[in-house]
Amino acid sequence: MRPWLVTGASGFGGRHLLEANAGRSAPRPVLALVRDPGAWRAAEWTGALGEVGLVEGSVDDAERWVAGLPVLGGIAHLAAVVRHSRHRPEEMVRTNVEGALAMVRLAAAQRCRLVVVSTSGTVACFRSADETADEKSPFCEARVARWPYYAAKIEMERRARALAEELGVELVFARPPILLGPGDHRLRSTSNVWKALRRKMPIVIRGGIAFADVRDVAQALLAMLERPEVQPVYHLPGHAWGIHDFFAAIEELSGVPGPPWTLPYRPAHWLASLVEGAGARLLGQPPHLLPDPVVVEMAAHYWALRSLYAEPELGYRPRPARETLRDTIEWLRAHA
Repeated sequence: MRPWLVTGASGFGGRHLLEANAGRSAPRPVLALVRDPGAWRAAEWTGALGEVGLVEGSVDDAERWVAGLPVLGGIAHLAAVVRHSRHRPEEMVRTNVEGALAMVRLAAAQRCRLVVVSTSGTVACFRSADETADEKSPFCEARVARWPYYAAKIEMERRARALAEELGVELVFARPPILLGPGDHRLRSTSNVWKALRRKMPIVIRGGIAFADVRDVAQALLAMLERPEVQPVYHLPGHAWGIHDFFAAIEELSGVPGPPWTLPYRPAHWLASLVEGAGARLLGQPPHLLPDPVVVEMAAHYWALRSLYAEPELGYRPRPARETLRDTIEWLRAHA
């Protein structure tokens, strides 16, 4: 079998994609794109994956390593910079947009399918908890235009699709919400749960949160790579909750009291902007004493997804929300 190339292999989603593949009766050969092979080999979780070929490099310098690749059976592109801030947005454009375009060119040269993990926030960002987005929904670019991460992801999807059509690449976008579950060794995707367990989240903003289990998403990505015929976009919805319900469930499952205060949006945004502006003037960078204003702006929104295709075509069925939260909490307590 021709190997798959997995970018972002060292991250949360990449880890679970590789673990899901390794757990099958006939694992597919895989190549993992990693910046630091030594750190990869030293990680406590990589030894259980079996034989994984390593490609040293990043999507930002693809021209340096693509020539040495064998013939590929597919590419799973999970590498991304996720930062919700208007500070230094150029890094997100370079990695999230130009990196994806480099993978389209590689897929064209290799004549293989490319699965790109995007985000639900390209289409599913609402002022009301009653709204949802499916695979046919338009981009919500006016709403997210001032949030560099989501704006870059919309630009990435548009430009990658145009280039894929030009080069004849079979391109599939996966759009999950926030990923939760065990194994977030970098403490990034599960950071809200980790902060709640440590009582490091004193305030929340009225709004919503949507999350899916990383293990369910990993299985869906395998199906996208292997299914003979695929849709151009798959939504991978999980659970869309109000923020109070989310932290109440964490409190119930963990026994740790939830955030004590809920601030209305306007005073929270004013305080965050004031602190960010003062810190930038004094320190040259945001001081991170309060959430970034972008995070406050996002927190006042809702993010519900639905899918027309994920269950019938990929067999995707999200597990119960409390199972995901319980497993997340247990893993964080044992490892973080």
